Amino acid sequence: MALVKSQRYWLQWLDGDADFVRIFAFDLRKTFDSVSHSILCNKLRELDINPYIFNWLISYLSDRKQRVVVDGVTTKYLNINKGVPQGTVLGPILFSIMINDLKPVFPTSLLVKYADDVTLSFPIRSKDINSNVAQLEVNSIMQWADKNYMKLNLSKTWELLLKGRTSLLPPIPLTMVQRKQKLRLLGVTFEECPIVARR
Repeated sequence: MALVKSQRYWLQWLDGDADFVRIFAFDLRKTFDSVSHSILCNKLRELDINPYIFNWLISYLSDRKQRVVVDGVTTKYLNINKGVPQGTVLGPILFSIMINDLKPVFPTSLLVKYADDVTLSFPIRSKDINSNVAQLEVNSIMQWADKNYMKLNLSKTWELLLKGRTSLLPPIPLTMVQRKQKLRLLGVTFEECPIVARR
């Protein structure tokens, strides 16, 4: 559904008056392991959920310990105050709650979150070629990551530019994000090539 929704918007924009569509795929480092329990608990408090479920989730996250056994040698238990267990039913749900407040700056931007994949896209029209929408959106996601103690890996964050029927020069790429000719999103590869808008 995430890919279908994204493609639908991209084609609508290019069928309309957009000259380009800018797509940013963000890489968050070790996202499931980086979830702060205290921040997640604060976000859970803000949800309108049954108090028993809330307390059960807090209990699930509290007093977690971990140890390692290698070649018969067992380490001491260490307290864990971050991370949601992967491979569990609750892991993806808790992570979704963690990133639920990540929003785009502009109402014309599309932010799609699927598990730990975050994709931001928005149309560029001739009057917007030199606008700072891209910089503001990327800065906003960086600020959200810092505030929530998540690490944004800019060396693996990419941009793809889709082009409609236009003779305009493309917008200048951001210095901090590399523009690629191919971008793989949720197992599907998209290529930077002219897209002929339907009329």
